[in-house]
Amino acid sequence: MKFVLKSAVIAVAIWIATLLPLDLAVTGGEAEWWTRALAFLALGAVIAALNAIVKPILTVLALPITILTLGLFALVINWFILWLTAWISEQVDFVNLSIGGFWQTLLAALVISFASAVMGGLLGSNRG
Repeated sequence: MKFVLKSAVIAVAIWIATLLPLDLAVTGGEAEWWTRALAFLALGAVIAALNAIVKPILTVLALPITILTLGLFALVINWFILWLTAWISEQVDFVNLSIGGFWQTLLAALVISFASAVMGGLLGSNRG
């Protein structure tokens, strides 16, 4: 249940990021409103899974450079997770996440991280 809640929070954060001019677009599920919502939920589930599996490994491996940059390298890790999500979504037919250049994707990753942290804190999905 916790994974579903985190996926829904991240899906809303992705939707918020697509409303901003950051060259972030989600295609797929244009038939009905619920298929569009499922497309965002699928992307949210992919990001939540990558955050649970890949992000801890990258965080440990990049710990020295994260310490040297006073934590700013964590944004690059978030960018990589968003880029990896876009690559995974290109491999399926149901949904596609298209991203822009490096800086726009970095800002989109920052917006998604901030929005999901705020919403997760309000809903209590980040509690251990």
